[in-house]
Order: sequence, then C-alpha cells, then structure tokens
Amino acid sequence: MPRAGERVSRSIWTRPLGDRHWDLILRATALAGLGGIALVSLVPGSAVLVWFAVMSLPANGPLSPLIPAAFEPLIMEAAKYEHPLSVTVVGLAAYMLTEYVNWYLYAWALSRERLAGVGTNRWVRWGIQRFSRAPFTTTIVFAFTPLPFWVARCLAILDRYPVGRFMAATAIGRFPRILIYAWLGAVLQVPTVALMAVVVGSVLFAVPWRRGRAQRPDATPPEPAASSTAAPG
Repeated sequence: MPRAGERVSRSIWTRPLGDRHWDLILRATALAGLGGIALVSLVPGSAVLVWFAVMSLPANGPLSPLIPAAFEPLIMEAAKYEHPLSVTVVGLAAYMLTEYVNWYLYAWALSRERLAGVGTNRWVRWGIQRFSRAPFTTTIVFAFTPLPFWVARCLAILDRYPVGRFMAATAIGRFPRILIYAWLGAVLQVPTVALMAVVVGSVLFAVPWRRGRAQRPDATPPEPAASSTAAPG
C-alpha cells in the first residue's frame, strides 16, 4: 500500500498543470532543462546550445505574444559562441516543438463558443479563400518573413489544413530565417546589453498595447436597454 507522501509526490508529477497545452509546454521546458543539465555534465561544450534550446521554448510558446522580439536576440546571442548552423538546427527543433503546441492551443481557442463566429467574418472568409489557393507556399512566406505568423496559423486551422503539411511548410520557411539571424549574430557580435534592450523594449511595447485592447470594449459602458413596457400615462 503506497504511503501518503508517495501519493502526494506522484500527484505532483501526474496532475495536469492548467490547460493541457500549457501543461505540455511547461513539462517540455522542465524536461529540456533536466536533460540539459545531464548533457552539460557529460559534454561541457554544449552549455550554450542547451541554454539556447531551453530559452527558446518559452520564447516561442503561448507567452510569445508578450515577448514578440525574444527569439531573434537569443539566436544572435547563441551564435556569438557556437557555429551558426548548430544554432539554427537547435533553434528550429525548439521552434517546431512549440509551434506544434501552439497549433493545438489555437485550434482549441478557435473552437470555443466565444470565437466560434470568427470564421463567418467577411474579411476572415476572404483570407481563408486566399490562403486555400496556395496554403503550403503561403505558410512558407509567413514563416520566412516578418509577417505575423499567427495569421497563417489561424487561417490554416480555419481552413482545416493538415497539421503535418503546415509543420513541414513552417520548417522550410523558418530554417533560412533562423540561419540568417545566426549568421548576423556571428558576424556582427552585437553586445548582449543591446540584445537585452530589444527584448525588454518589445515587452514594454506589447504588454500595454494588449492590455489596452483587452480593456477597450469596457471603456464605454453599454446603454441600458429600453423597456418594452410603455410608461403609464
């Protein structure tokens, strides 16, 4: 018969931590950190790549909209100490893991009753029609360029595009993008303070902007509905 302490310990490891998608990214980050400790102990020269892999998970996960310019400075910082191709491979692997989680997180959000009508919006339907003409190429373009990638992700989900093809197109587009940033980081050797300033500046810009959008609907209180019963004369 298991002891009480054992039951508590097991529940900590098996109990879901919030939504299953958040749970997955949290557990993946923890496992990457634990695995990284073992790897660094065995191969001390891998410390930079392990640090980069672990930090890349939250930089591209569900919280990435609050830190929109975190991944690129991480790439450039890591490339100052490791070969750009090695940084690219590790960065792409970490990004694809978080993108897989993001896909199902967005699919879950778009299936909620509150967002169920998004697909019926005229502009959204127009976007889905354009996306469906060349979904693979469109995903590559969004993954390679500075265009907001969440747009392509949402259109792919609403268009019911297969996740396997979406992930393949994402990898094709992201690989050269990450490689370019890694090459720039190795060549330019941008000071760490400057890269940190970019990250902090993006957070200071993103958080108030998103908070303002969330509070905007409540800025003007709704007018009371008119009574359907006529006032006594």
